[in-house]
Amino acid sequence: MDADRSLDSGRIARCVSRLSCAVLCAAGIGLLGLSGSVRAQNLSFGSEPAAPVWLAKANIYEIWLDAFSAEGNLRGAIPRLRQVADLGVKIVYLGPIAKRSAEPEASPYSIADYNAIDPEAGTAQDLHDFVTAAHQLHLKVMLDIVYYHTAPDMVMMGKDPSFFVKTENGAIARGFWPQPLPDFNNEKTRQYLIDSLVHWVRDFGIDGFRCDVGGGVPVSFWNEARKALDRVNPEVILLSESDRPDDQLKAFDINYNFQYYLALCSVIRDGEPAVKIREEWEQMRAAMPQGARLLHYDDNHDWPRAVLQFGEKGARAASLLNFTLDGIPFIYNGQEVDDATATSWRKLAPIRWADAGNGADEKSIRETTEFYKKLYAMRAAEPALTSGSLTWINNTEPDSVLSFLRRAGDDEVLVILNLSNRDVHVTIDLPVMDYYSVQNLLDPGKTWFQLYSGRVSADLSAFGYVVGKRIPLAPLNK
Repeated sequence: MDADRSLDSGRIARCVSRLSCAVLCAAGIGLLGLSGSVRAQNLSFGSEPAAPVWLAKANIYEIWLDAFSAEGNLRGAIPRLRQVADLGVKIVYLGPIAKRSAEPEASPYSIADYNAIDPEAGTAQDLHDFVTAAHQLHLKVMLDIVYYHTAPDMVMMGKDPSFFVKTENGAIARGFWPQPLPDFNNEKTRQYLIDSLVHWVRDFGIDGFRCDVGGGVPVSFWNEARKALDRVNPEVILLSESDRPDDQLKAFDINYNFQYYLALCSVIRDGEPAVKIREEWEQMRAAMPQGARLLHYDDNHDWPRAVLQFGEKGARAASLLNFTLDGIPFIYNGQEVDDATATSWRKLAPIRWADAGNGADEKSIRETTEFYKKLYAMRAAEPALTSGSLTWINNTEPDSVLSFLRRAGDDEVLVILNLSNRDVHVTIDLPVMDYYSVQNLLDPGKTWFQLYSGRVSADLSAFGYVVGKRIPLAPLNK
């Protein structure tokens, strides 16, 4: 990859959304200009056979090896997996571990050999032991794969130049980043890459893949890969780093939601109206097939740490939203301890865990960790948050507050969330006689709403919230 990607993840972050849009436009597919055959239709999508039922309750935790432990490798990561499981995590996703380019300062996304483990990450035995330890803790393991481009010294370069896309004069072409492009019109290239996916699943027990720049690879390839993977393990999970609507028709189980993250930043960091997040949600639901699963995140290796972008309270509010919206919540290693250490692409930059003897504020860290444990436990316990519908509710403070209901059968969860750094009094467009109290899901006790306004109203502190389950009417005791 170019210096933008190998040396400065912050600069890369600004490119990700532009690349996604560029890929869609190049394919003639705009998020808001889709053909009727794809646009928000109730289509059959996902893996064949259907995606596993447990996926509705899934969540994803990203491990960046250079940050996760002092050793910065697979072996060093194993002892802390229990703490990840204790949070309530279901899936751990490892940043790239495949053998990277030998070029100086090469990014971990510059892959020289798709079938080998980079020595800095560890050995084949280390990966076997990592997966075994994760599975014993009931954690599934996803790998980060990079098929949009390869490294300049990729192993096929000297073996079979037909593996790569060529320019008009026969030179090997480079893509969005100045890296060689695999030729997906070449059946041998397709089969080589599919065989690599199957290798990791069959030989190491890998449970899924996060597909870097998934929208830069033809969806027909992913459809073909899905069929091959299903023959080995039909429960393999595919996550596309793309917001391409076609992805989940046959191949993928989850898509990134870039525009949601950008809207989140514009609201919490830049002070734009909170209703912008609702508008983005409505646009994505119009663009994607019905029931499509979207990833909700506020931190990852491509972006500055959430606690730096949003502040401690703002970062918690963003995560609360991620865990109560419909979709798949995602956190990046260290969020659960308010870690502010910038991601390093080639150097050790260990997270300031409380038990690492680094002078971290243990009391503050415990409070943050407990907050995340509550988020995971709440989502696991409430069907309305994993399989229920979402209905937006208007309120009197759209610049600051989001309000919505999650429903599954007779269960209802009300979410009122202040995304501003000021106190607000807000009235929600719900009849207070029907919602006069809720059972709090993150805090002890109940929240009672005043009866005199006719509508539900609440006083919220900066980044404050009410997340409560509606209490059904009790029978009359005679």
